[in-house]
Amino acid sequence: MIHFDIRHVPEVSSTNTVVLEEAHQGAEEGLVVHTDFQTAGRGKPGSQWVSPRGKNLLFSALLRPPLRPDQAPFLTQIACRAVAKALKEKYAIDADFKRPNDLMIGPRKICGTLVESLSSQNKLEAAVIGIGLNVNATAEELPPEATSMMLITGKTYSREDILEDVLEELSDRVDELYKTGTIR
Repeated sequence: MIHFDIRHVPEVSSTNTVVLEEAHQGAEEGLVVHTDFQTAGRGKPGSQWVSPRGKNLLFSALLRPPLRPDQAPFLTQIACRAVAKALKEKYAIDADFKRPNDLMIGPRKICGTLVESLSSQNKLEAAVIGIGLNVNATAEELPPEATSMMLITGKTYSREDILEDVLEELSDRVDELYKTGTIR
């Protein structure tokens, strides 16, 4: 079981950038940085992740998986499936994984992931899983192709509770990967 060291920073350029810097400095697996606002959030290459201040769950988690660099994309699937399971089991929201890195509710995006890694030769030294989940954003605060948990259910949510739920699912899936070498 991964022990997560959760740190809240009110504003950062990007949670992935912060955690990648910490990984370079030798931070241990399990470091999680979550924020209220990113000034330069990133999505898949060439895309920006824009989120209103204090409304959505924005975080990155550091892993040091026993994988080869070419296996890092598996972590994107693991992250998306962990978020989808947490949404379904804890909040009765059924999201679908859309490759390469999104969760969708029908035609609307509710979550994006970004996995970035550090590697040397044939060893994956560190992987950073960045997750942006639209939680309490209103329709006016989101692009037309996006939705949020609040828009789906009409309820507001604690981002910290959702973070704990997602990290629990992520830990279960990463543990399984480490033990068996397979993803679920």
